[in-house]
Amino acid sequence: MKYGQWLARPEGKYPQLEGLDSVAARSRLESVEVPPLLGRWLPPEAVEGLLGAYGIPVLESRFATSADQAVLAANELGYPVALKLVSETITHKTDVGGVYLDLKESDAVALAFEAVSAALEKAGKLEEMSGVMLQRMAPEGIETFVGITQDPSYGTLLGFGIGGINVEIWKDVVFRVNPITDVDAADMVEGIRGVKLLHGVRGRKPADREALADALLRVGRMVQDLPEILEMDINPLVALEPGRGVVAVDARIRVKG
Repeated sequence: MKYGQWLARPEGKYPQLEGLDSVAARSRLESVEVPPLLGRWLPPEAVEGLLGAYGIPVLESRFATSADQAVLAANELGYPVALKLVSETITHKTDVGGVYLDLKESDAVALAFEAVSAALEKAGKLEEMSGVMLQRMAPEGIETFVGITQDPSYGTLLGFGIGGINVEIWKDVVFRVNPITDVDAADMVEGIRGVKLLHGVRGRKPADREALADALLRVGRMVQDLPEILEMDINPLVALEPGRGVVAVDARIRVKG
């Protein structure tokens, strides 16, 4: 029955996406030097540039390597801000005390920088700290996850699910083989177990599901244009109210050598 339903659905199409700049993305990717011994994860500024080139909004941020630089960056961005560890080897920043949110003044930013450094030193990982990223606080919305991985049989897989720390707890993620059509993208958004969160529950406002589907199409197009991309996590991709779109709060991209 399910197979019959799948056959009967519309085939879908590969829509023309506005606001793409594959030339700029290619130029940025080729200009980045990535240490091959550290897994070839792109630096944050390169990740932001690639997402921006494919029309995926990213929160404005600044990189800092000292408490003084962090304060200066926060002052430029405007408060409140988030402070996040930048490391090419540490994946889960919250597990090592590498994330501080809703910092409302310069003293709080300086203390947060020192706290991150102290936590890593205590854990014997201070040398793995490249610096910190200061970022505007994300607007309120539903945290989702968009990712890319490589399967030895099927090739590039595009994933979507509920994001934040819940992505690893709930494991509520659906996958499709890339490239995907507009029908595939809509099916992915509606296909997770937690889809009711996107529709709005218990007084919470619904999420912009059309913008989520559009973001999936844009990520799929990016990895088609840039086959060097082996892995990508956008987590969280915050879905705002209908008509307001989405914004990428945190993202990682790994490329092949």
